Parts: sequence; C-alpha cells; structure tokens
Amino acid sequence: MTATRYTLLISGLLAIAGCGDRSARVGQNDSAGTSVKPSQPAVKDTLVRETPVRDTSVRDTSVTPSQLVRRYYQAIQARKYDSAYSLWGQSGQASGKNRAGFAAGFAETAEVRATVSDSVQMEGAAGSQYATVPVIVDAVQRGGATQHFEGTYTLRRTMVDGATPEQRRWHIYSADLKPR
Repeated sequence: MTATRYTLLISGLLAIAGCGDRSARVGQNDSAGTSVKPSQPAVKDTLVRETPVRDTSVRDTSVTPSQLVRRYYQAIQARKYDSAYSLWGQSGQASGKNRAGFAAGFAETAEVRATVSDSVQMEGAAGSQYATVPVIVDAVQRGGATQHFEGTYTLRRTMVDGATPEQRRWHIYSADLKPR
C-alpha cells in the first residue's frame, strides 16, 4: 500500500469516526480498546437515506447505546452534522473537533452504512456507566472509492443522584475504528 493511499485511508477513518485517535481518552474501566466479537451478535444494518432522521437533539434518556450509534450514522448520512456532533459528549467537544472541523471531515462522504450490534458490553465505574458498541462501517466517497472500518464506540452516561437529564443520557465518549 502506498503512503498516499494509506494516508487517504487513515483520513477516511478519521472522517467516518468523526474524531481523531481517541484511544487515550478511554478509561481503564471500559473495554473500548478491546475488540468485542460476540459469538452471534444481533446486528442491524442502517442505511440512513432509507430511514427518516429523528431530531437527535432531543435529550431522550430511554435511547439505548445501539440506537444512539444508529442515530449518529443516520444524521451523518442525512448531512445533519450538527445533530451528529451533539451526540458526542461535552456538547460535541469529545469528538476532538469543533463543529466546522467535524462537518468538514465528511465533505467527501457520499454514503455511509453502519452495521451496529445490539450485543453491547456494559460496565460501571465511579458513578458512570459505559457501553461498548461493536460497529462495522462501509462508506462510499464522492469519487466512488469505498472504505470499510470495524471497531467500537464507547458511550457514557452519569448515574449519580442529582445528575441532570442531559448527564443521564448516553453520549459518545470515544471511537476506536480500524480499516478492515
């Protein structure tokens, strides 16, 4: 693989993940750095242009981790980058980019399909709950090139007494996607 092609592949990974290398942000009590491969995961394939996009800014605390990752890719496919950005923790800042940089990361993405597993690994630590969601992402760039990634998203929510509804909702804490 040439250096240029490798650079394009890594750029695509960052664009699809919507963030830079987040592995250093993952706490020791979660397993985002570990590949989660259940023996028979329940998966749902999401091609967003066929699915109506709900307003992802709604702070619904009943949304499951898998549903949130699906919403994330639905928003990206619909080019609703502000909605996708808002699903990251710290009002989007946990993505490692500002709003404009986040949207620019998808400028060459024509279509994205995410296969999101319902087999989520849950862990708790110091008043927080973490969920590791396995995902496979297939993207088509505007020029027709395809990109394929596999990995996990780690979601977090606060579970302490007195937490606000915003703190209690799931949000994306980190992403660990690699080319496949």
